[in-house]
This record gives sequence, structure tokens and C-alpha cells, in this order.
Amino acid sequence: MKIVTSVVNNPIFIEIQYYTLQKYFKGDYEFIVFNDAKNFPDFTNGGDITIKTKIEEICKKLNIKCINIPNKHHILNKDAAYRCANSMNYILNYQKNNKDKYLLLDSDMFLIDYFDIDKYSKYDCAIVLQSRNNSKINYFWNGIYYFDMTKMKNINMLNWNTCSGCDVGGMMQE
Repeated sequence: MKIVTSVVNNPIFIEIQYYTLQKYFKGDYEFIVFNDAKNFPDFTNGGDITIKTKIEEICKKLNIKCINIPNKHHILNKDAAYRCANSMNYILNYQKNNKDKYLLLDSDMFLIDYFDIDKYSKYDCAIVLQSRNNSKINYFWNGIYYFDMTKMKNINMLNWNTCSGCDVGGMMQE
């Protein structure tokens, strides 16, 4: 079981997630931080190019696996949804290549009560659907999900990219 998060600009959230997972998560897991901070001045870091290093340092201090997301190409693209989808697809490719059970939590989500993953482990995946602008199009939300990559079929169809009228995950319509 792997619990993953993607951190862009709030390194302190890593510690909060780390300690709330220790307290409330029932079961064995490995916590993995995907570091999506930019090492160039950017709107996502308020011009602070040290955030990427701060994330690495916190992960090292807490003995958390930290994987840097290649994002230099984001310097040319300021579309936040595109950037997020691109990074989510990087995480997804990691999951496809490292088959396991995955719980993804957005970087600002923290457990406040006991969470038993066994309630979900009988399923291939558990997701939250979202839609935009009162649309009838429902699609996967990237804020929290459970994927059992050892059971899921057709994982090649998973794609966090946007599409017309949809945000990140729009390509994963129901």
C-alpha cells in the first residue's frame, strides 16, 4: 500500500499529512511525496525557488520517499490545469510501472479520524466524481482516489488531461 501526494508550494503540509497518517491510518503503508515545486521563479512558488529543496529536506528528515516531477517545461506554459494534469499523469505512469494499491491525497488533505483502507481494498478503485458548470459530464477528481493497480483493467485508458468544459481528469469521463 502506497499513500501518495503531490506538493507544489506548501512544504509544511508534508509534516501534517505525515503525522496525521501515522495517527489515523489503519494498515501498513509507504508514504511517497511527488515534488512538483519549481526551481525557477513561478506563480506557484511566489518567486521562491527554494521550495523544491525545502520539500526534499522535509522528506529526508522524515524518511519519506521523495520523487521530483520533471517540470522545467512548465516555465513556458502558465495554464494551471494543464500543469496539474501533466504532473498527475507523471504520478499515474509511476503507478502503472510500480503496481500496488495507491491512495492519493491532495497535499492539503489531512486525516482527522481513523481511516481503514480495508473498506476499499475489495474494489479495483474508488473515486470521487466531479463536474463543471452544471455540466452533465462527470469525471474523476484528482484530489483523492484509491487505485489498486494490481487489479484494475484497461489502465491504459486512464488519463488526467483536461478536455473542453472539464478540469484535470476530464479525459476520465464516466
